[in-house]
Amino acid sequence: MSWNGLRHRLFASGASGAALGLALIFSACGEAGAPEARPPGSTTFGPTAGASGNDPGATTQAGTGTGTGTGQQAGTVTQPGGDTTVPVTTTTGTPIPCNVAKVVTNACHGCHGPTPIGGAMKLVSHEDWHRDSPLYGPNTLMDATKKVYEVAQIRIDNGEMPQGGTLSAEDKLVLDGWLSGGAIAGTDADAVCDTGPAPTGPGPLQDECGGADAYEPLVALPGETCYDFRVHGISSPTDTSKFNVAPGESYHEFIYDVPWPAGSAGTRFGADFDNLQVLHHWLAFGYTTTQPGGTVNVNVTGTTLFANAKLIGGWAVGGCNFITPDDMAIELPPSGKLMIQWHMYNTTGVSQPDGTAVQFCTVPPGGRPNLGGLTWLGTENLTMGPGMHDKFGTCINDSGAPITIVAFLPHLHTYGINMRSEVQRVGSTTWETVFDQPFDFNWQVHYMMDPPIVLQPNDAIKSTCTFFNDSGGTVAFGQSTNQEMCYQFAFSYPAGALDNGVLSLIGATNTCWQFGE
Repeated sequence: MSWNGLRHRLFASGASGAALGLALIFSACGEAGAPEARPPGSTTFGPTAGASGNDPGATTQAGTGTGTGTGQQAGTVTQPGGDTTVPVTTTTGTPIPCNVAKVVTNACHGCHGPTPIGGAMKLVSHEDWHRDSPLYGPNTLMDATKKVYEVAQIRIDNGEMPQGGTLSAEDKLVLDGWLSGGAIAGTDADAVCDTGPAPTGPGPLQDECGGADAYEPLVALPGETCYDFRVHGISSPTDTSKFNVAPGESYHEFIYDVPWPAGSAGTRFGADFDNLQVLHHWLAFGYTTTQPGGTVNVNVTGTTLFANAKLIGGWAVGGCNFITPDDMAIELPPSGKLMIQWHMYNTTGVSQPDGTAVQFCTVPPGGRPNLGGLTWLGTENLTMGPGMHDKFGTCINDSGAPITIVAFLPHLHTYGINMRSEVQRVGSTTWETVFDQPFDFNWQVHYMMDPPIVLQPNDAIKSTCTFFNDSGGTVAFGQSTNQEMCYQFAFSYPAGALDNGVLSLIGATNTCWQFGE
């Protein structure tokens, strides 16, 4: 086992080890690790060029509404609204040496700057670097006695940081010398160091997103209508107050009536961000509930799925806006409710207001030649003892017609180290590898299949997750990051053709695996 294969196990994300849910199913920043190399033609989804203004024929609407409903999940409360706090953006404190500050500003401040994003730690002053590290828990290989600068040196030396990029030999020498020397404070003269312009976001992710800003809100293109689903403070379909994010890690659910006309299909999804320093990820489900539109469920426990739940989209800090291929759109629920769950991680120490809106852009019925959707491939049969394990699930195209897979999104937890998908054609006894990528829990991205994978009738696709269980005990399926999952999310068309109706243990219905796998 190589160090790179194990390195993500040494460094838990900034979220606590007990974080529940599909915790980072769309790419990550902040405490994330560097991505592995991608095969030629395999890229993450990104926004298209030219989406810089509202064009003729494009409209933007708010996703609000009313309805009738069943009660809130047991143990939840309704939070008072109101914008009563201000973002923490202070750069005060003892400076660090100027030559170090220049490197840190360039390499780290996309996430760890004066106003961090996604729950990342602020790494600006000498005091920031000498805080006790919050990164370790009882199931990691490190102890909890280290300072932030000691953790930073380990992560830099082993390629964990900077996220998505590399340091030049000269910059690495500067940081290594400073960190190994105890991360000494700068002088008064260093307080006026010219570090150059601060990054506006994770530099490498700008390239992943096709050269566009990963955090730009979506605006409607010709023929599209875009809908905003904004977080708000109290349970009311007309509430416009900001949601107050308490210090620490938390999950919250926001219920909305489906606002688009029946038959509308999704072309893009993203967000209009308000307070990135406290946002970690969101997941959007179409589902059946009688909770009224406008309901706010505070402090839910991880990913909570209701009856007939279908995952239709999501995002994690640092990730790109999602855009479908030009000949495809995503099937959306024609009516009923959307549940958007936010994982928020506030490391500022004070309550923070947020008014971020999840955005879905749609086209009318028939606006794209192919209507597609998302299917959960893989397996939930995951109980495993210590050591290496391969777990797989098999899906057979029993639709009677070809199915085209345009993208994959692997999702495992912290023991996962690789995802592989193979296709067995009808009449063949061999498996053809169509996807094989190292996995890092802290860096989870979409992979566009170029060319797309076409499953003919009765072809099979097998998705294999490789795990290294170094916990010393037994690990089973579960929503905790100390348990495991094995999902290969596939975006394909026709919509629903790949699903075979085997109910997931966490309630999802758009799945495809064999019974017992």
